[in-house]
Amino acid sequence: MIYNLRFMIKIINRPCILVLLLSLYTLVLHAQTTSRPVPPPLKNDFKGILEFLSSDWMEGREAGTRGGSMAAAYIASMMQLNGLLPYGDPDNNHEPGSPLHHQRSYFQNFQMIRCSVEKSYLAVIHHAAEGESAIVLDPGIDYQVDAVPFGREAEAQIVFLGYGIEAPAKGYDDYMGMSVNNRIVVVLDGYPGQTDTTSAAWKKLGKSFEDEYATLKKKLRYAEQNGAVAMVILDPAVLNNTVNTALPEDPDDDHFRHFLPGDTGNVKIPCFRLGADAARLLFKDAGIDLHGFEKKAARDLSPASRLVQEKKIRFSIAVKSESLTICNVLGMIQGDDTTRNIIVGGHYDHLGIRKGLIYNGADDNASGTSGMLALAKCWAGYPQKPPCNIIFAAWMGEEKGKLGSNFFARHSSIVPNRLSLVINLDMISRSDPGDSAARQLSIGTMTGNTDLRNLAKKCNSNLECPFVLDLWDVTGATGSDYRPFADRKVPILTFHAGFPEEYHTPQDDFSRVNLTKMERILKLANECLRESLENQPTR
Repeated sequence: MIYNLRFMIKIINRPCILVLLLSLYTLVLHAQTTSRPVPPPLKNDFKGILEFLSSDWMEGREAGTRGGSMAAAYIASMMQLNGLLPYGDPDNNHEPGSPLHHQRSYFQNFQMIRCSVEKSYLAVIHHAAEGESAIVLDPGIDYQVDAVPFGREAEAQIVFLGYGIEAPAKGYDDYMGMSVNNRIVVVLDGYPGQTDTTSAAWKKLGKSFEDEYATLKKKLRYAEQNGAVAMVILDPAVLNNTVNTALPEDPDDDHFRHFLPGDTGNVKIPCFRLGADAARLLFKDAGIDLHGFEKKAARDLSPASRLVQEKKIRFSIAVKSESLTICNVLGMIQGDDTTRNIIVGGHYDHLGIRKGLIYNGADDNASGTSGMLALAKCWAGYPQKPPCNIIFAAWMGEEKGKLGSNFFARHSSIVPNRLSLVINLDMISRSDPGDSAARQLSIGTMTGNTDLRNLAKKCNSNLECPFVLDLWDVTGATGSDYRPFADRKVPILTFHAGFPEEYHTPQDDFSRVNLTKMERILKLANECLRESLENQPTR
């Protein structure tokens, strides 16, 4: 600003005019200060955090392990360093009457129940005119079984149920016309047309069908709701294996089942995975052509459910359960309106150590956690208060079933009525194998959130090099920590950069992340956050 000193001297004896000019000057300076947007994070704001969280020091950050606890402590220290207010549990370690008594910590502790199978039995029972015969299967070779909250045993008829999907609204329903009450359902892994993007099924069902209808958890829920006593799942790749009939190791399966206290009723039926020999034994002389079914379902979405005659399955499971304390890490920037809140979050846990190999989870999800902390640093360093509270959250237990975000959504007083938006960052540093230019980005919103989709498109168009956006509907999807909030009708913006080939493998390391793409995603997320804050209702 240029000042005219002679003019200022002339009016020095005119108090009213002088006060007016000084007031105008103050308003101009205030406008210059507040109109400047919060700068987006740069690579140096998140690079070191991402590298450290995904280093071997963190031991894969699995829920309930030393590595997970170390990661929580590190994230809390970064929140404190950047000046965020603690938003976790009350800290009652100080004497009553002390000014620090009842002060919050950065940790929100909660219990995780972990179940494992101590002993199991599985046999295929064949009924014929000459009598009953039972072939007992070998655990670990012929089958694997997921844990359930309580031990149980049963003998029941078998129903082949295709893919085990109940999605009549999408034109596919394996349960149509078939009762599975008190029976054991046998299903194929996957969904119609999953291996052929040119198939009629793929084109009709869409890219998000698997997440919305065909996950293992969804299939278990369908079976449970329809009265089944257990589910047997077959992997088509295992069925095609004619050399090694043993079950392959699944890196996502740690042979435990995890849930929050009180959730046991949602995970009560067991799930058995059969190897190739056991599957062939089960379907011997049953008249079921599994490969023919796959082709027909991909072609015209035809289910092929049927009762398997003269065969039953008998099983028993003994279960061990334990309770572990884990935590979310929460910090806050207080806004002008403390009755309204926006959450920026991402999960910090990963798969830990499996068979001596560390699953460092650089993209999944050290990227989202470091991005959240970088955004927190930028907003905490800004001199003006945001229009409402911004809560920065590092969720624990996403890999175990979105436990941390579920716990917060159930127990926080701000959900849902005082929570305006949840921005979720999950896997924001890589790309799909076909996205060699690193241009693609998925942003999920809920049905009806047209304003947020338009906001994302507008902010993206303002980038120097806009992304090719995949704007998808998260309603019904269960893929990340947006789910507990979407269930409570809280508006969602969830950012996801793609599934690289190293997803859920020990090769998801810092050396493979794309810092440039991540920086651009955070710039877009920052703009979406800024515009969302500006559109907050005022008191």
